[in-house]
Amino acid sequence: MNLLAWRGRLCVAVTVLALAGCGAGVDPQQVQSRSGHKAPSEPSSPPPDEGVILLEELQHIVERSGLYSLPSDPDEALAAILTLPNGLGDVIAMHIGRYYPTPHEFTPGVGPLVDLLQARADLLLNGQPQMLLENTTDGEAAILLLPVDATTVIVILPTQVVRANPAALPLPEARLDLSQVTYEINGRTRTVGQYMQGGNTNAIAFMHDGRFTYDDYQNGFNPNTRHHMWSVTKSVTTALVGIAVAEGRVHSIHDPITQYIAEAAGTVWEGVSIEDLLQMESGTYWVDVPVHQPEQLILMGADFHSNGLYGMTRDDYLLKLTRVSAPGDYYRYNSGDAQMLAWLLERVYQKPYAKILSEKIWQPAGMQDDALVMADRLGNTFASMGLMATPRDMLRFGELFRNGGRSVNGKQIVPKKWVAASHNYDKASGGAPRGYMWAQWDNGEPGNYTAIGYGHQRVSVAPSLDMVGVRFGNDPVDTIAPKEWEAVLTAVGNHLEGR
Repeated sequence: MNLLAWRGRLCVAVTVLALAGCGAGVDPQQVQSRSGHKAPSEPSSPPPDEGVILLEELQHIVERSGLYSLPSDPDEALAAILTLPNGLGDVIAMHIGRYYPTPHEFTPGVGPLVDLLQARADLLLNGQPQMLLENTTDGEAAILLLPVDATTVIVILPTQVVRANPAALPLPEARLDLSQVTYEINGRTRTVGQYMQGGNTNAIAFMHDGRFTYDDYQNGFNPNTRHHMWSVTKSVTTALVGIAVAEGRVHSIHDPITQYIAEAAGTVWEGVSIEDLLQMESGTYWVDVPVHQPEQLILMGADFHSNGLYGMTRDDYLLKLTRVSAPGDYYRYNSGDAQMLAWLLERVYQKPYAKILSEKIWQPAGMQDDALVMADRLGNTFASMGLMATPRDMLRFGELFRNGGRSVNGKQIVPKKWVAASHNYDKASGGAPRGYMWAQWDNGEPGNYTAIGYGHQRVSVAPSLDMVGVRFGNDPVDTIAPKEWEAVLTAVGNHLEGR
């Protein structure tokens, strides 16, 4: 190996070490034993040492970014070179096309730029500095309060359209002005209107008792702007798996994933069940940021832009992950598990994920707006993130779960038992720390749960309040955001319930 190659690999290792020192580790709450879940026996191995396995992973990162990212078949490499001109045309068309997806957005995740600039100027003059000062005084920390959704930085991949229902009816409405509803946070009283002056929230929307009651927008967003939902996409993916099980496409969640994806045999996914994937207990090693998620995005982006000459597709990357514990022993937040479920769906339906989502949820549930999903060069969907949708359609998705899997018009879309299992956190009865990729409310309100995404995206389901709330955010690091959103949602719910 020549000096330049060694220097490149050394740079990769040093970069990852530096990122690790800036907070790469895994939250202890993200690695939990499921002892007592499904079997009374203890885990077959002790919890992995996070520092040790991160250092060991450096070698695998170098391998993935070097050896495994180069074509091994000369014929494939030649074909990639010969078709590169057409591939470059697709790349250029994709990037140019991003600048005019609809009249309502600059690119997915960004409203019209003139509106954005006007909104940011208004915020600086009307409340944002005071809120930031108050939060800092209260010991809260906020970093990277972006003027736009961070998707604009990383979406270097193509998207596929999830077709909506052209005959969809508007949501039933009972519109109210909730801007003056008050809530308490850190001993301070604020209004819902003031909440939107912080600049870290792009959109909020509420449904109560099956009716659309209120929405508000900031940073150039409006009701028609599609927002990147980030890891909320995972909750959509697990819902599709529930439908596949009900239809008999997947025989049982206890089946090994290799029964459906033969390519996974003999890899890290050997011995992993579909249930392990649903509950993020595959035992594969994954640290979302700053390790695996950015690494995978870069390699998938490189593969797309080079027409396959360098980089990795979604499936290539998944098959080269490593294992740190036995399947089923420990919960670990893992985007790779969600991506394996997307691969499963594409395999059992023999269709692209975007078409599956359109046919099984988006159209039958009456979604009004086309959505987008990120895909790789071969059209395989990311599905652990990458869904871009409007507030009203994400409200419909939350309402689907509040109603036990039934749409606004009463049609059963997701099986009722699957909805219950999705937010079952009781290990003794088969649950898991994050259910089927739905999280519990931080305030411990029983029965309430939420789909969560980076930047504090939220689709919050609150049966105790007969409501659903959606929040689109642009604050990747913000200590007050989760609890303030729940405070807002609870206050609005109590107001609408007359409490």
